[in-house]
Amino acid sequence: MIKRNRLLGASIALLLTTFNTAAQESRFEELQRSIGMFSGILEEVLKLDQRPGLFGLSLAGIENNYLLGQGVVFEIRTPLANRRNRINLASLNSAMQSLQSRPNPFEAVGTEPFTTDTDLPSPSILALDEANGYYREMMERIVNVDYSLSINTAIMQASDSLLSLRSLDSIEENDYEEIRNEIGALGVSVQSNLDQLQEIEQEIRIANTNVKAVDKNSPEQGLGNALALRLDAVSATIELLREQALEKARELKERSEAAEREYVQRWERDKIDFESNLYAAMCNYGSILRELPENENISIILIGLGEESEESTHRVNKVHIISKTSVLQCQSGEIDRLTLQQSSAQYSY
Repeated sequence: MIKRNRLLGASIALLLTTFNTAAQESRFEELQRSIGMFSGILEEVLKLDQRPGLFGLSLAGIENNYLLGQGVVFEIRTPLANRRNRINLASLNSAMQSLQSRPNPFEAVGTEPFTTDTDLPSPSILALDEANGYYREMMERIVNVDYSLSINTAIMQASDSLLSLRSLDSIEENDYEEIRNEIGALGVSVQSNLDQLQEIEQEIRIANTNVKAVDKNSPEQGLGNALALRLDAVSATIELLREQALEKARELKERSEAAEREYVQRWERDKIDFESNLYAAMCNYGSILRELPENENISIILIGLGEESEESTHRVNKVHIISKTSVLQCQSGEIDRLTLQQSSAQYSY
């Protein structure tokens, strides 16, 4: 009799365990369904674009996971994170331009005036006949000024600023192509005149080899005069191109910096609006998560939207932790959306 009672008790316990397990599985399945439904509503309310981006990767969407005893976690990807990458790219271009603008420590070696008493002659000048001061003077004008460095740096900075404007969607494609062609034509013109300058340099070397001395006041200085006139013309053209390149670099840098400031301000506003809409959705549709225990939380991870610092070396995410109790209070009207947002725990990592 005792043995029979024990068997009966064990059977009842097994049935209860099986029933409880089945009930828990059923509740868990209901919870998973409600979580999936809530994810879909969030995607629609927050207008998360599901179209694939580069290489078929989606730029937006929601992934969810349930942690027993803690609550549900929603990981949200938004186009805002991709837009922040554009800001970082523009900032990188600005930093590179700042480095390019710094004085070249080696430039002073080439631009200091040459004096026979205190300075050693450069190899180019040493190759000239010391007796031919006229050609030597023209040669000094060429070798002591690095036209290409300042002009090429300005052209590079202008191109970088133009790319920043394009990455920030702050320039029409037609305008972009027009300015890009303008910068390209400027570079071609600069190179053409620098090539002419090199030709003049070679002719000066040859002339100096063939003519031992030239008196600048002599009527027989025809070749020297012609070279001097060509050198004056090319130098004047290069100087004009240099001014144009510097002006274009300054203009585009100012436009790029203004566009970056405006883009950052617009991005910050859009981020604030996105978070406001997120909490409004919590108030309006949070009851869908009715199977979620009231002592658990709803955690939101916004990918790439965390507060960055100067020390940040990787993408920073932002976490919002909202208690289900607060969500129910917001839905019932006890608190409003702003209070719900202010009462949540928030941090970046």
